[in-house]
Amino acid sequence: MKNMNVYVWTAMIDGYVQNGVPEDALVLSREMQMKDGIRPNKVSLISVLRACALLAGLIGGKQIHGFSIKMELNDDVSLCNALIDIGEEAIITYYKMLQQGFKPDMITVVGVLSACSKSGLVDEGISIYKSLMAKYEIKPTIEICACVVDMFDRSGQLDQASEFIKDMPLDPGPSVWGSILTASVMHGNSRTRDLAYWHLLELEPENPSNYISLSNTYASDRKWDVVTEVRTIMKQRGLKKVPGCSWITISGKTHSFSVADKAHPSSSLIYEMHDDLVSIMTDGCADIDILT
Repeated sequence: MKNMNVYVWTAMIDGYVQNGVPEDALVLSREMQMKDGIRPNKVSLISVLRACALLAGLIGGKQIHGFSIKMELNDDVSLCNALIDIGEEAIITYYKMLQQGFKPDMITVVGVLSACSKSGLVDEGISIYKSLMAKYEIKPTIEICACVVDMFDRSGQLDQASEFIKDMPLDPGPSVWGSILTASVMHGNSRTRDLAYWHLLELEPENPSNYISLSNTYASDRKWDVVTEVRTIMKQRGLKKVPGCSWITISGKTHSFSVADKAHPSSSLIYEMHDDLVSIMTDGCADIDILT
C-alpha cells in the first residue's frame, strides 16, 4: 500500500492485536519506524503496549515507556493504563506458574516485583514479597530487597522505604541507597536525600561521583559549610572528578572525546567539521528568534 501514514499503520497494528497475534503487531511497529521512518503517536503506542501485555513483554513495555517520556506523553492517562496492564499481565503469568506447580526462584521474583514497581502495583508487590518466606522458603536477596525499596520509592512512599530498610535481613548496598536518593530528589524529600547521600559515602568512600553530587546539591541549597566539608574530605582522600566523555565507533574503531579535548590526532578536522555543522544548523534555523 502506497502513502501509508501513521493512522494506517496504527490500524494495522491494532488489527493484529485484536486478532490475537501480538508478535506480528510488534514486527509491524518496527517496520513502521525503520522502513517508512514514521513516528508513532499516542494511539499506536497504546496498541504496541497492548501487544506487550499479551506477551507479558516487560522489556518491550519499558522501551515504549521510555519513548513516551521522550515524546512527553508520560502523563497521558490512556498510556499509563496500558503500562499498568503490562504489569498486571506479568503478575497473572506469575500466579499461573504457581498454580501449575512451578516454584519461583530469585530471578522469577525479581522479574515480577520489577513489574509491580514499574506499574505502580505496590500492594500486590508487597503481598508477593511477604509470601516468599511463608510459602516458598525463599530468602530475600539484596536484589529482591532493592525491588521492594524501588516500589516504595516510585510511589513516593519514602518513609515506608526507610522503615523497610531498617528491618531488612541484609545490609542495604549502594543500589538500595541509590534508589532512595533518586526518589528523594524527585519527590523533594531532603531528609531521606541526605540520609541516602551519607550512606553512599560510607559504602563507597572512593567513589568521587557521590561527593560531587552531594556537594552540588548542598551548593544549590546554599549550605556552603557542608559544601566545604565535602570538598575537604575529597581533597584529603585524593579524589578527583573523572572528566566525562563521549564516544563513537567507526569501522570497528572507538574514538572517545572529552570536553574541549584537543588530544585526538584528528582534533583540528573534528573541530572544523563541528563548526561547519553548527553553521549549517544556524543557517537552516535563521527564522528562529533565539538564534537571531
